[in-house]
Parts: sequence; structure tokens; C-alpha cells
Amino acid sequence: MRYGGQMRHRTSLLPLIIAFKAFKSVSLAALGAALLATRHLDPVDVLTRAALAVHLPLTSELFDRALRAALNLSVARQTALGITAFAYSALMGAEGLALSRRKPWARWFTIGATASLLPLEVYELAKEVHPLRVIIFVVNVAVVAYLWRRADIFDH
Repeated sequence: MRYGGQMRHRTSLLPLIIAFKAFKSVSLAALGAALLATRHLDPVDVLTRAALAVHLPLTSELFDRALRAALNLSVARQTALGITAFAYSALMGAEGLALSRRKPWARWFTIGATASLLPLEVYELAKEVHPLRVIIFVVNVAVVAYLWRRADIFDH
């Protein structure tokens, strides 16, 4: 932005957005790998071993919710979830990489991809409010708003 003939530099949040996309991509890839690697094992046993490995109390609400989800897993469902996690990981990775290279189309790609998932996040929040869901929703809205307003960071 120009003020009185001088260029005013604003701090870019782009590195944080790229890091957020990278974190989501790596997390989803790890989830996809875990789902596919364990799809022929007893999901309740895998969940119990994982909980014990990270010292999560087996009486916690988080473990109880995960246990209920694990009881509904079949090999086909777990495979589908693993593939879906990899697909979303690829999307997040592509967004992060394109943003890091400041490709002119990266801004719109990220706005479109992130905004298209907001209705699903609203639906999930309407079903059950959790602090992590709220945080992710707020961050995603902030990413969309920031990229919408900051076209200048993609000018070469």
C-alpha cells in the first residue's frame, strides 16, 4: 500500500496459512495411512492400544467417542475413510505448495477449496460443538477472508 509516496509493508500471514495447510496435510496423510494399515485388524483393539500408548484414560469421554466410532467400522468403511483422508491430504498439500510458490491462481484455489468445506464444518458444529471444531472453523473463515482481501501478496 502506498501512503505519501512510500510503500508501507504489512506483515503477511501467508507463512502461517501455509504451515496450517501443511499440518493438516501431514495429519490427514498419517490418519489415512493408519486407517489403511489397520483395516484388517480389530478396530477396538487398535484404538485401545493407541490410547494406552499415549496414556489416554480408557474412561475418558474422548476414548468413549472414539470407541463408538470404532465399533461402526468395517473393512470397507475404514478403507474408504483412509482413501478420503489421503485425498484431502493431497488437496491441503497442493494448496500449501501453490501458496508457498505464490502462484497467481493459488489464492483462488485455496479460497474455493477452503470455502467449499465450510458448510460441512457448520453441519458438524450444529451436530455437536467441540472446541477444536470451533477453532478449525474460525481459522478456515479467517484464511478465506485474509486471502480474499490480500491479493497484493500474490503480485509479482
